[in-house]
Amino acid sequence: MDKTEEQRRRAAVQTWLEAYGTPLYRYALVRVGQREIAEDLVQETLLGALRTTRPPDGRASEKTWLVGILKHKIVDHLRSRQRSPLDHCLDPELNDGDDIEAVVFRTDGRWREPTNAWGDPLKTLERKAFWRHLTTCLGRLPAAQSEIFALRELEELPMEDVARLAGVSVGNIYVLLHRARLALRLCLQQMGLGMDDVL
Repeated sequence: MDKTEEQRRRAAVQTWLEAYGTPLYRYALVRVGQREIAEDLVQETLLGALRTTRPPDGRASEKTWLVGILKHKIVDHLRSRQRSPLDHCLDPELNDGDDIEAVVFRTDGRWREPTNAWGDPLKTLERKAFWRHLTTCLGRLPAAQSEIFALRELEELPMEDVARLAGVSVGNIYVLLHRARLALRLCLQQMGLGMDDVL
């Protein structure tokens, strides 16, 4: 690959990251439930898109194409996790011999990370709890409903792209979305989220 082609591809990856990074991340997070793994999967997706010899051919949008690559990365991740179930339980930040205080505090007793960089802890906790509950509830849906909800509501893909990826008609997408929303609302309410917090 010549230098101009490499520069063109790198620019394309930067454009994809800016345009689709957040929806790809949300999609991955719903599937794997761990922030770090979701971030890694998005990076692998963009690298995979960079390495491909053929960008989308016009039959699907770039976003649909990237979601397709991400889906394969997620499947690969889930398969590898099944082979070694303890890997996802390990905290990459700490080793067995690490002193937790040395990791969190400097030698002068101050926080390593300034507390004002943490944002509003209550809102952060609520956000994390909501995503954890949503992930749990999505896992309880039938696979087709969960997939379609994630593609349409979290990834914000057009209905036609969702229908093509799911292999069903647009009319069927509306039915499946309606059922998914009802089930998610009920599930989230059962987990203690009020009407203002749910879909």
